[in-house]
Amino acid sequence: MGKSIIKKKDTLYYARIIPTVGIFDVCQLTIRTVKDDYFVGCDKTDKHSYLFSYSSLNETVFQKREDAVKVVLKAEQNNKKKISNEVYYEEY
Repeated sequence: MGKSIIKKKDTLYYARIIPTVGIFDVCQLTIRTVKDDYFVGCDKTDKHSYLFSYSSLNETVFQKREDAVKVVLKAEQNNKKKISNEVYYEEY
């Protein structure tokens, strides 16, 4: 996937991974701007815009949703933090 393949109104998937705050999700983006050294995608649900360089293609931005999901699940497994050692019991 290169510069010439990305066009306005294309749908791409962004593997949004922010482990410090526990965000691991996939955003469906509609491409709204394509320039020589960057492109901008707008999230379908919350209309947030994301700026990407072409080097992020096939690393965090993918054409197939399945590829983005695989990256997110792997990152979530590798960065999973244990919050508490407490054991919860149900009362009867």
